[in-house]
Amino acid sequence: MNRAFLLAVTLAVSAPDVMAQEVSEGVKRACRSTADQTARTIAYAKRAKLDPASQVRKVADSWLEGVQTHMLLSASRADHLSEGELAALGYSYCVERRPTNVR
Repeated sequence: MNRAFLLAVTLAVSAPDVMAQEVSEGVKRACRSTADQTARTIAYAKRAKLDPASQVRKVADSWLEGVQTHMLLSASRADHLSEGELAALGYSYCVERRPTNVR
């Protein structure tokens, strides 16, 4: 496994309990859907030698758009990330960065 993925998993697992709050199934679904679709699009664009940012369709929600931006930045800085690793990174970022009023 690569170091960036292991670091993301380690940080997610070792986060303080104070910041932890229950995540609803709706949030999990939204995060999984956004992360998977964005990772798939980025992987396709990289294989087709296209600019991933020009291929990702931005979502209307600013929270989820932030997830897409984070994933695009991660992919540009760590070209070796696989589609699965990028999706996992996006999902964990999405859950951690959800607005406080979203459970």
